[in-house]
Amino acid sequence: MPEYKVDIEQLRIGVFISLERNWLKHPFLFSRFKITKPEQIRTLREIGITDVICIPEKSDVLPLSLKEASPEHPAPAAPTLESSETKVLWELKKERIARLRERKERDEQCEKQFVKSVTAVKGIMKNVEAGSKEAFEESDKLMRGIAQSLIPNRESAVQLMNTAFGKENAFFHSLNVAVLSMLLAREYGLDADQMRIVGLGGLFHDIGKSRIPKSILNKEAGLTRPELKFIQLHPKYGVDILSQIKMFPPDGLRAVYQHHECIDGTGYPMALKGKDISLAAKIVSIANVYDNHCNRLHAEDSLTPHTALAHMFNVQKDMFERGLLTLFIQCLGVYPPGTLVMLSDGSIGMVVSVNPRDPLHPSLLLYNPDIPKKDALIFDMTDEPGIRIESSIKASQLPSEVYAYLSPRTRITYYVQESEYKPGRVPKTAP
Repeated sequence: MPEYKVDIEQLRIGVFISLERNWLKHPFLFSRFKITKPEQIRTLREIGITDVICIPEKSDVLPLSLKEASPEHPAPAAPTLESSETKVLWELKKERIARLRERKERDEQCEKQFVKSVTAVKGIMKNVEAGSKEAFEESDKLMRGIAQSLIPNRESAVQLMNTAFGKENAFFHSLNVAVLSMLLAREYGLDADQMRIVGLGGLFHDIGKSRIPKSILNKEAGLTRPELKFIQLHPKYGVDILSQIKMFPPDGLRAVYQHHECIDGTGYPMALKGKDISLAAKIVSIANVYDNHCNRLHAEDSLTPHTALAHMFNVQKDMFERGLLTLFIQCLGVYPPGTLVMLSDGSIGMVVSVNPRDPLHPSLLLYNPDIPKKDALIFDMTDEPGIRIESSIKASQLPSEVYAYLSPRTRITYYVQESEYKPGRVPKTAP
């Protein structure tokens, strides 16, 4: 049944509506929502809205007919005195707009810190290959800083970064694997120093590839058997490079050497199984495979974050320790940052951050043509428990105007920022 316009006096609980008014000109958080209480209809009257669009397919019931509509409260042509419920809605919206501005400021700071970290990694990689003690100390400092952002007594969110896919892919990959490895280590219960060591293993897991010709690393056609064997030497080369640095932790070296080993014994270079693989290596392996799925050489070949996790859990599950993989999925949520989603009210958004303490309620960048792209609404799902994610969608399925607005990332890159989320927080709602 197609959408159609109805008088607000025809509304009743269960009707799903869309407002034909700019988002900033009404007190509701969304311009599309289901009527759940009489106060919402009264608010529509009070702000001077006389008719709305009914969306039958999302409604529990259809609007009243004109004959059934109550004549007791005709919709006024101009706004009337606001009730306490309407005032509360306006206050909540103002509060959310203020929080949005604060969130954007935090995001900008996180982006700046991420850029600094990537720049640091570039210099670190070049100098560590030469056995530089100073470069190792710089990487150690970087990992300690990230660990301090992740220690259990502070709430931190995994944040999607706005990065380009290009020449610095290797540095993005190294930092991404380090951050995701440390996140998983934190959730597993490791302390800050153990997280630092896991992070070092993640940061340098591929450093041995510096000794493999780029013509082989970047080869798009199928690799010959000798070429594949050559690439599979990179864990050993990595240990050879890092062993020059006497301070490099042994567990970090094991993570570098074993990050391609698999629980079922199908990995390399030693075809180790289960308990013979170090915990740090098991953690780095999961983060590495996930990032490789999300950021393949050609962006169009990459899996979405949601699909990458599903593939790892359903197809590659024998490669990983099941408990760690399950914990990793809990960390990132079923819909990790970078996933495009359809909400239950018909809105389209992109997940931009997930707090491991509440992975079912991520923060989303929402498409809303009433709001300029530069001021786009970031929606914290804990604010509206009635709204849920219905499905993930591919970028190719987006209308051109939605694609341009959300700007889906061709490279999925994460960093860590302290979150305003607090355990046990009860979302504020209007009475």
